[in-house]
Amino acid sequence: MKNYFRSAHIAFWALAAACFSFSSPVLAQEEEEAEQSPSEILAAAPAEHWLPIPLTDLMVLTLPDAADGTNRQTVIQLLPTNLSGGHVRNVRTLARTRWWDGTKIYRVAKDFVTQFGGNPDAKILPKGLETVPESEYFNQALGAKRDTDMAALKAAVDYSNQYQGTKIEPLTKMIYENMGAQTVGFGGGWPIGSQTIDGETKYYPLTCRGSLSPAHYDPPDTGSGAEMSVITGEAARSLDTTFGMVGRVIEGLEHLQNLPLGTDPGGFYADKSDYIRIKSIRLASELPLAEQPSYEYLASYSPALLQYIEAHGGYGNICTVPVPIRKVSQ
Repeated sequence: MKNYFRSAHIAFWALAAACFSFSSPVLAQEEEEAEQSPSEILAAAPAEHWLPIPLTDLMVLTLPDAADGTNRQTVIQLLPTNLSGGHVRNVRTLARTRWWDGTKIYRVAKDFVTQFGGNPDAKILPKGLETVPESEYFNQALGAKRDTDMAALKAAVDYSNQYQGTKIEPLTKMIYENMGAQTVGFGGGWPIGSQTIDGETKYYPLTCRGSLSPAHYDPPDTGSGAEMSVITGEAARSLDTTFGMVGRVIEGLEHLQNLPLGTDPGGFYADKSDYIRIKSIRLASELPLAEQPSYEYLASYSPALLQYIEAHGGYGNICTVPVPIRKVSQ
């Protein structure tokens, strides 16, 4: 009982609470469920709500081992083929041709970005790369997936006895909080925003911590993918529609974040001798079978996602508590 009650009332209210719990097992169960930790909620999520990330959507970036022998690998999830455009196709081509092998990390800005790749003027680009227009910063296929998943999530919470008592409203406000976008939500495990432009709803993937995008020069250039940026801090909302987000780091972000900081303006390394060599970047499907990683994500339409966000205290914005992803044992 609350400690501001006087001692004379404690026994009375303890007895009343015990009787109330005895006569109201459903409420007691709801209270117990509400006190579940985020990890307990994920463990209890229906198995069918954990969806596999296709091996073809995973990419592995490997740096030379650290001085203490630590293996430094970063796993990146790419936007799926059916929900992406030219930028993602370019990234797949660059990885498949091993173009990034031996290129360098040349920029590390604290709590902002790590940038890597090679100068396309100094290293011949592979054939087949696309010149991607700025219009591809928007992605209607992602928007359709978001709206479908959010409608399914609402229906699951509204009409399922299993999730009665789940607090929907504060979570809905968090999911649809204005972050520069007029509307945001989850689709296929990805955070997606939208705006109305010239009377048409335009959708785009939101840039969050861990997001991967091609670096580029001034518009209309959108980048070939030869040089890439990984966001290591809180992303500015201006990045959402000015860079072509292609994927996100799902494991090993620390290997790109905990590097010596660049001392030149913007976090660039002042001396080329400070550059950090990239050993390899591979599509996971092209790795030896024993080295191929396996991951699952919690479906965007799962009510367990709402419970997880609530337990995590994630009422800030959609980037605060990303969709849970877990590694699966081989």
